[in-house]
Order: sequence, then C-alpha cells, then structure tokens
Amino acid sequence: MFVGRDHELGLIRERLADRSKAQLILLYGRRRIGKSTLIRRALAPHRGVLFFEGIEGERTQMQIAQFLDDLARQTGRVRLGARTWREVFQGLAEFVQTGRHVLVFDEFPWMGAGRARIVSELKLWWDRWARNPDLALFLCGSVASFMIRHVVHSKAFHNRKTLELCLGALTPRETARFLPRRGVRETAQLYMCLGGVPKYLEQIDPRVSLEQNLNRLCFSAGGFFVDEFETLFKEQFRSIKIYESIVEALARSPGSLSDLARRVGVPRGGGFQEQVGNLARAQFIREYRPVGSANHKRSRTAAFKLVDPFLIFYFRYIHPNRDVIRRNRRENLFRAIAGPTIQQYYGYAFERLCEDAFDAIAERIGLSLADIVHMGPYFQQGAAFGKGLQIDWLVQRRDEVWTLMEFKYSAAPVGTEVIREVEEKIRRLRAPETVSIEPVLLAAAGASPAVSRAGFFRAILTLRDLVG
Repeated sequence: MFVGRDHELGLIRERLADRSKAQLILLYGRRRIGKSTLIRRALAPHRGVLFFEGIEGERTQMQIAQFLDDLARQTGRVRLGARTWREVFQGLAEFVQTGRHVLVFDEFPWMGAGRARIVSELKLWWDRWARNPDLALFLCGSVASFMIRHVVHSKAFHNRKTLELCLGALTPRETARFLPRRGVRETAQLYMCLGGVPKYLEQIDPRVSLEQNLNRLCFSAGGFFVDEFETLFKEQFRSIKIYESIVEALARSPGSLSDLARRVGVPRGGGFQEQVGNLARAQFIREYRPVGSANHKRSRTAAFKLVDPFLIFYFRYIHPNRDVIRRNRRENLFRAIAGPTIQQYYGYAFERLCEDAFDAIAERIGLSLADIVHMGPYFQQGAAFGKGLQIDWLVQRRDEVWTLMEFKYSAAPVGTEVIREVEEKIRRLRAPETVSIEPVLLAAAGASPAVSRAGFFRAILTLRDLVG
C-alpha cells in the first residue's frame, strides 16, 4: 500500500519532466523507510528504467557480477565482460549516450562494497553520460557514513546533483491513511508505539486488535520487532556499537553532545559528531535548542533526545525483557509487561505525536511557517525566577503573538484545572508587554463543556485533528 509522499513525488516528477539537462537525484533515509518504493512509484509511467541494487556484505567482484547480470536481463543485450567499475560504466556509456534513460542505483554504498572509489569512477563517467540531457540517475542509500560523507556531501557531486531528498517517516495523518480500519485512538497508539515507518505499518493485521498485534509482533518468539533493533542498526551503520550506545544512552535521558560523549565513553570529536548527526538525519534522534523569552535567553547548548517511537517503545518494554519474550509462544506478554504502565507511556509519547503532527496543528489553527521566528519546548530554571517552568511547545511569531501549546493525554476529557495550569504558566513566562499569549490545548480526548465555554483557549484540538 502506498500513501502520502506527495511533496517528494512532486519534486522527483518535476526533475524528471525537465529534459533540458541530465538529472542526478540523491535519495537517502533510514532503512525500511520506503526509498525504493517511492522511486518505483515516481517512475511508474516511465519507460527505459533500469534498476540496479547493491548486495549487502558482498565484495566488489560480486557486486559487479550482479550489476552486469541485471543490465543484460533488463536490456536484452549480451552480458558485458567488465571486471572493474570503470569498465562497467564505460560499457554503460554506450547504452545511455542517446535517448531517454533512467538509471536507479539502489543501495549504492553496498554496490561499492563500502569503498569510496566507486564514487570517483562514477563522477568521471557521469560527466560524460550527462551530455545526454534525456538521462536521469538516482543514487539511493541509507543514512550511513558512506552515503553522507562520500555521496551527499561529496565534492564530486556537489555541483552536479539536481535534487537531494532525505526521506522521513509518514506523518500521523498519513499513518491513519495506511491503517484505514483503525479508529483515531488506536491509530494514535500504534503510531506512538511503532511510528510512521511503512515497513512497520505493513506488519499490522487489520483483523485483530492493537493489543493482539503488539503481542504477536513485539512480545512473542519470532515477532518482527523482537530483534528489529539489532537488525536495523547492523544494516544501517558500520560502527554499530557506537550507534547502539548513543541510542541506548538517550533512551535513559536526553543529553548535550559533551554529556552524551561522556556517557558513551568516547572522545567528543568529528567522528562522534558525525555519528550523532547521522542518527539525527535518520530521524532516530532530534536536536533541541529550547526557545527563550525576553527574560530567559534561548539556550546555546543543544540537547539531543531519542524521538523514534519504535526505539522508545523498544527500550521501555522489549529490550529489558528479551530473554522471556524469546521463549513466549502462547501467552499475552504485552498485557503482563506493558499493560500496567502503557497509559503512562502514551502520556509521555503523546508529546512526540503532537510534534510530528505539527503541520496538521498549524493548518488547524491557521499558523503559517512564514510567520514563525522560533518554536520548540520551553524550559525555565527555578533559581532565577522562583518556581521553574516547562511549556510543551512555544511558537514565537513575527506579529508578536506567542502560541503556547499544552499537551494532555488522558482517556477522559480534561477539566477546568487545565485552565488554571496554563494561566500559571503564562504568569511565570513573563513575556514582554508587547507580546500577546495565545494558548492552545491539545487534549487526546478533548475537553469538558466547561472548558469550552470558558473561551480561554484559542483552539482545543483532539486526536482526530492530529491523525484523522
């Protein structure tokens, strides 16, 4: 099933429609995010498409042999006798020098067996292939050191790429379209446990409940997600121990770059910064610089948080119980392990859901990105201004209106106590006199009639506004 990706499809199709010059398109993202599916969708109406895919863990000669087999099969031509990538690309040049051709090099880092030499060879031949303005080449791969360092940030392709796309997860709204038989609450709960990764959503059985799905997939022997963390990071990154250590540390608590390096036990340097950056590009973690007010300046120190819903759920419930889970063949361990605290978990994860649904929120309350100066969580220590202050999300706009968002997850509509809580936060915020505060409530189950009648909130949004 294919849903969403309208923006990405539009950009790719725009490039493919431009026949004035050859197109070099770079597409990358985390494993299982749907990069290959997106390309195939975009290329569905096109003829003359050649797909080539690298083989995980194989050496250069095997990669070349597979490439040549695929070339002969897709073109009907005699198999080339090339032994190096230079000879491969030279032979391919004779085929693509005229006419309409679209080439897809999927899992390009595997194709090069992790060696950067394939990049320099391809750059040399791309300059020759590109004389044909009817040619398009996709270089596709996961967010890993090779793809980022040698392709995305490569000097070889810097002035040659015509489009660069980092593919992220589906939004909560798109996730709902992927799960059309689910109610908004169950869709939100699935998102808060697994996120918007298409491959993950494909595992959901629409015939059974959320609890039954999660028990089968996460808490039973052979379940898809029981060993997904190890599989994901092994396929995604080369130095998996460092990456695993960073994510595991952030699963316990957020931290700055220096703090994170200390907790992982490695020097804070270029290599470590690159690894943290790769995790952020893959959207496993996120960098936050809290918003400031006139009396409390914006922090210069960035904090990193684990934001991938599956990894948060994994470290909370699966990781510490793997030995028991791997033995389970008939019991409902979801109910035993996660059941007692799952509502608390949803309360925590609801904040991530709201952040990921920000576009839907902005549309609902009439916020334009062009009007926003800063946005993000707001923290104020208690020492300087009395009691401390935490605001879930604060949007500072150019028109001197600040939108203060309060996130509440509960099974029942929230009562009027939320008004008093937000009034106190506004008082402690001490915004400049020229600024107007616009409070917005995001409550999973909505608010009581008394809250609505009070007219205190600019808008009251529910799960349906986020995922409906």
